[in-house]
Amino acid sequence: MSADPSRCAVLVPVGRHVEPECEAGLRRLEAAGYAVRRVQGFAAIDQARSQMASDALADGFDELMWIDADVVFDVADVEMLRDSGVPVVCGVYPKKDTRALSCHLLPGTDTVHFGRHGGLLEIRYAAAGFLLTRREVYDEIVRHEDLPVCNQRFPTSLVPYFLPLLVPDGAGTWYLGEDFAFCERARRSGFAIHADTRIRLGHVGSYRYYWEDAGSTRERYAAYDYTVWSADG
Repeated sequence: MSADPSRCAVLVPVGRHVEPECEAGLRRLEAAGYAVRRVQGFAAIDQARSQMASDALADGFDELMWIDADVVFDVADVEMLRDSGVPVVCGVYPKKDTRALSCHLLPGTDTVHFGRHGGLLEIRYAAAGFLLTRREVYDEIVRHEDLPVCNQRFPTSLVPYFLPLLVPDGAGTWYLGEDFAFCERARRSGFAIHADTRIRLGHVGSYRYYWEDAGSTRERYAAYDYTVWSADG
């Protein structure tokens, strides 16, 4: 049984709009007692996430549940992450229009079991499209990474938890976007990043993408005979 939903802020950065299927899930979360914050108006996603996290932590929430406006989920998926007992844990979904997962796996991971054979899997970086984080992670990131409080001359200040990072990558350099940069800071601060691969999420694009789209293409046919079903038999 999940802890009191009032302890968990559901944070939804919004670009143009919230997809209807995502909005339906958000309304179910609100009905279950979750505080859902849909936030628009930011041109930079790293600033949006840093501000939203700073505001939610200042308001006393102990858990921050990030949900992107194009992710399809059930209330039970959020509660599964909350019940996991780990401080940084995500649900995995595919990228749109490319055969890849939204997360970055640990080196040496050769198979990911999704669905009924899945479970908690340690990964390197998680996308923030469906990501549960706990207060202690943010507190330790500030301490370990010596992050400043920014924008104190404005009505609301922020800590740049999601500021992009440059990290060594072999002989080169890897530019980490805001969510992977957050995970890098969390890992450097002593927290493992996990995915719960039992959770089945949709990712709304030209159609609804699921796990299978990361590893295969939808089958198409040169010829196809469609059988018309009739209620009259």
